[in-house]
Amino acid sequence: MFQILRAPALLLTLTVACAGGGQGAVATSPSEQTRARIENRASVDMDIYVRRNDGRSNRLGFVTEGETTYFGLPATLTAGATWVRFEGRPVRNSGPAVLSEIFPVKMGDEISWSIPPQ
Repeated sequence: MFQILRAPALLLTLTVACAGGGQGAVATSPSEQTRARIENRASVDMDIYVRRNDGRSNRLGFVTEGETTYFGLPATLTAGATWVRFEGRPVRNSGPAVLSEIFPVKMGDEISWSIPPQ
């Protein structure tokens, strides 16, 4: 009889142990998240990348020609960074990439960059 109850008890113990755990990542509220406002004044669509001061580069997204788009910069991207700069790469290699000036990073700020006409 003990053999029959041992397997379900072990399974229940393992299930509870696996389900427990840390609280996980704490979500950043929208008011605390750093945001980027990218205005594309160029005549081509752009893929937007963000570069950190440590050399890491991540794609943020896409901005259509003549449009302005907002991106939330996740805390995983801004944590530990003292500054960022943006890079606009024309889609389909239809021109040279454009680099922004350096922007200091502070939680909750909005960074604005305007891509010049090409």
